[in-house]
Amino acid sequence: MTREEIIGQIVKDFFDLEVDGVERDLDVPLDSDLRKAITIIGPRRAGKTFYLLSHFARLRKEGKAALFLPLDDDRLYPPSIEDLSALIKVFYELFSTADEKYLFLDEIQNVPNWELFVKRAVEREGFKVFLTGSSSKLLSKEIASALRGRTLTFELFPFSFREFLRAKGVKPSKYLSTREEAMIKALLKEYLEFGGFPEIVMIENEYLKRKVLEEYIDVMLYRDVVERYNLKNLKAVRMFLKLLVTSFAKEFSINRTANYMKSIGIEVSKNTLYNYLEYFTDAYIVFPLKRFSYSLKEIERSLPKIYVIDNGLINAYSLRFTSNIGRLMENTVFLELRRRNKEVFYFKTQDGREVDFVVREDGKIVALIQVSYSVDDASTWERELKGLVKASKELRCENLMIVTWDREGREEFKGMSVELIPLWKFLTKR
Repeated sequence: MTREEIIGQIVKDFFDLEVDGVERDLDVPLDSDLRKAITIIGPRRAGKTFYLLSHFARLRKEGKAALFLPLDDDRLYPPSIEDLSALIKVFYELFSTADEKYLFLDEIQNVPNWELFVKRAVEREGFKVFLTGSSSKLLSKEIASALRGRTLTFELFPFSFREFLRAKGVKPSKYLSTREEAMIKALLKEYLEFGGFPEIVMIENEYLKRKVLEEYIDVMLYRDVVERYNLKNLKAVRMFLKLLVTSFAKEFSINRTANYMKSIGIEVSKNTLYNYLEYFTDAYIVFPLKRFSYSLKEIERSLPKIYVIDNGLINAYSLRFTSNIGRLMENTVFLELRRRNKEVFYFKTQDGREVDFVVREDGKIVALIQVSYSVDDASTWERELKGLVKASKELRCENLMIVTWDREGREEFKGMSVELIPLWKFLTKR
């Protein structure tokens, strides 16, 4: 068979594909008139390929002219830019009179100089092009650089709690019975412990969940960081990732970490650790959250708090679920704010009280959020409220919220109104 015939066979294999899975909440414009490629990025195993396939299958059912080509198919190995040009020929053979033309290209990073083809397909051929790539070889900033403003980039994370419930066949409604609410809280505990990676959600056995999550960590570490950046100090990079993940929802000091690693016999410089942190961030494993200040210099100099892409990875390192539940809730709230495309910081008041999340829109502080498993204890209640009220005065924001496990309502404190909302309600509202 010629290369063109092989490509024709591969794309025809996908023509009548039935895609059955969980509908994702990510809204990507399929019919935009913008002459830009659409790129789906995010951590590995989050469902990027399935997301492309589901949109492709929908267009096919609507009778649209669309082709899906997985560039990691062994029949094409190794794929080349000439293969992509042959794909255009195959497209016109199959759809000679199409008004709208769609190409879905999975694992695009496997093709050297792929960006030259994408530019031509979008600008000269008039295709709507959709791309995904492995984070081990294609970072979001590299896509943007390669296409120089010719792409719109969208992040796809592991399942949100809404998507998790959808996968479990549960649809929250405005009115819930006592039994339904108890079931949702039970599922929320599972979500907090094992996270939302699609494959993990569908595994019932807890031991197998943990084994697969441990494999995820190894693949992310070695494929997305060690191999990609050709790192040699494996002991240091492994230890650093463990320290990052187990320090989630806490301030993280590179200086202290370098000193600690030296004390246990692991020699590594502070500059190297800063590089490692950037690598893990680029690979969508961790997110460093900066402290808010009206001074850009102060923001950049602040110690970051570390959040992790999925709670399951955190618990693969630790079996202490119960003692960590408040921090796991905080990690989950952070990820939800990111999914909602919020600009987020943490904050410390002048007297050292911490507010978990400061949300900013268009340069203005619009919400202050604390996360606490329980505020039934008087000292906890006062600590959380005092931090919010003090920050409210310093940042001039009166939209105050505490995300709890199950307490709900609105409380007045020193002339300020504070909303209390259960975590499951916070996560399921749109």
